Amino acid sequence: MASGKKNKEIDLEEQIEFLKKVHFFHGFDDHELKQFLQVSKWLRVPANTVIIKENTTERAFYILVRGEVRVEKRLPGKEKPILLTNLGTGDCFGEMALVTEIRRTADVVASTESFILRVEPEIVSTSNVFLQLKFYKRFCERLVARLDLANKRVAGRDGEEAKPSILQKVLSDGDLVEAEEEVGKPPVKPSPVIDRSDKEQRARASLTLPPLPDKEQRLTPAKLHHRVHPEAVLPVNPAVAAELSRMMKGSGGLDNTRRLADLISLDPVLSCRVIQTANSPFYRRANMVGTVPLAMVIIGVKPVQEVLLDTIRAAKSVQGFSGVTLVAKDFWQHAVVVGRIAEMLRDVIRLNTSADLYLCGLLHDLGMLVLDGISPNFYPQYAQPSEEMQDVVRVEKEYIGVDHGQAGVWLAEGIGLPQPYLDVMHFHHQPEKATTNQLPVAMVNLANIFASMKGACLGQPEVTEQDAVRSFSWAVIQEYHRPFQEVSVPQFVNSFSAELDKTWAGITGDILL
Repeated sequence: MASGKKNKEIDLEEQIEFLKKVHFFHGFDDHELKQFLQVSKWLRVPANTVIIKENTTERAFYILVRGEVRVEKRLPGKEKPILLTNLGTGDCFGEMALVTEIRRTADVVASTESFILRVEPEIVSTSNVFLQLKFYKRFCERLVARLDLANKRVAGRDGEEAKPSILQKVLSDGDLVEAEEEVGKPPVKPSPVIDRSDKEQRARASLTLPPLPDKEQRLTPAKLHHRVHPEAVLPVNPAVAAELSRMMKGSGGLDNTRRLADLISLDPVLSCRVIQTANSPFYRRANMVGTVPLAMVIIGVKPVQEVLLDTIRAAKSVQGFSGVTLVAKDFWQHAVVVGRIAEMLRDVIRLNTSADLYLCGLLHDLGMLVLDGISPNFYPQYAQPSEEMQDVVRVEKEYIGVDHGQAGVWLAEGIGLPQPYLDVMHFHHQPEKATTNQLPVAMVNLANIFASMKGACLGQPEVTEQDAVRSFSWAVIQEYHRPFQEVSVPQFVNSFSAELDKTWAGITGDILL
């Protein structure tokens, strides 16, 4: 392995910037990353270098900061090793060495020139106690995720080989239709996974909706901007609010912080208020806080509880979507589903981004709550949407004055959300216009399309697989993730859509509505 002089080619600030883009270090600030670099070894590894050798013993754990490595296993009687898997930027390997002293079970070889952090338990144990806690928390999350994946693979085998990933299938299946043939076909509307029941359809049809706002009465963008206040009272999902209120009664609400974080992360407004508090002058930090778990660590559980109770109490004074609960439920379900699909896309494509894609998805339509407070008769129309209402961005501008992306940005600026969330709100319908944070914007744009295809949207789904295929977002992904340039987009969209169908119960099962 190469270290020593070559490491001087990358200074400390560059190393910190490298780590910020690695998912393992999401939530670490500059000071913590600097501390971590001081107690770990930064390695620059040429292609085809053996990093871990099978049957050797060492107490070291590796984090792939940039590059690609392959995991190989040598079998008796076989001249060449078999490939077990490929790992990319942000992946970890050799983690069992931090838990117990066992012999390495496979070779790990650099496929390309790679930058790697070598972490030794003795070194970490001598570092700052808060850094230790954060590191081992993230380390345990990785182990749990790896164990969960192994369980799913075993459950899926049923005596057979595990199924290849979506990306592997798209890259290897020569029988799938080529892109040119697929794009030439007329769009076919899929049957949505969320198939509204006859009872719900009748309920929607029987609703007496308020009249649409008068186009002539819409406000100018300047006047609308003046009416958007960071402390505006916005509606909270009542089912989430009720569950949180029950949980926080008495002392029991402080025991399960993981459940508390999970519930907060089911609601856009509660998530925003917690992050807003963490970024307030009282908790001022060098870097902006952009995730709910980190905000909870900074604020503390009891103050978070007070923020939640205040927000829930205030929300009782407002009625979202003019009390049309069918539209309200569609909104809250769509927010969570888009966040989860964005994360799923990231994992399937093996993308690396420092932004919290789930939260990007959860907050992408926050501006709808802002505009609903200004024009309460508009969104209830999606209980019985007409053909005119299909292009939501256009009709928002026609009837209200601005679209929900712009309204969301105005609110987010006042709240103090990090820039990635603003860019996602602003451009998730037009990813080609984003000039910064293009990758999170592209991922949420695609997640939004896939969610709508499956019926998790306001009104009736009006998009098809061809809308997903034609999205500009794929060009962004191919630019930032070169391996995806070899993938047929129509094949990937088809396979990912089928995977969503299979896992839909898990995606939507625990959303409180």
